Amino acid sequence: MTLRLPLSAVAFTLSLCAATTAFAAEGVERAVDGAASTITSPGKVVEGIADGANEDGAVGVVTGSVKGGAAAAGQAVKGAADVGVGVIEAVTSPLTD
Repeated sequence: MTLRLPLSAVAFTLSLCAATTAFAAEGVERAVDGAASTITSPGKVVEGIADGANEDGAVGVVTGSVKGGAAAAGQAVKGAADVGVGVIEAVTSPLTD
């Protein structure tokens, strides 16, 4: 048994998807930026260690890892929040526009 869809039905479905995507672009962009921020947050630990070592030597490695860890945690939390907000914006955007 074969299932055939009229070309007009396929075109209509694709146009709805395109319209939804256009309205949701801002939310998707925020979610992507948030995911990138979350993924790159461990780099803050490395930056903190390098900065601490350059400033204070061996003691700076310890303090830099603490400072870098705190910066990484903050960036990860902000990134995760942006992902959540972006997803909500992307889903609700077609309903509010």
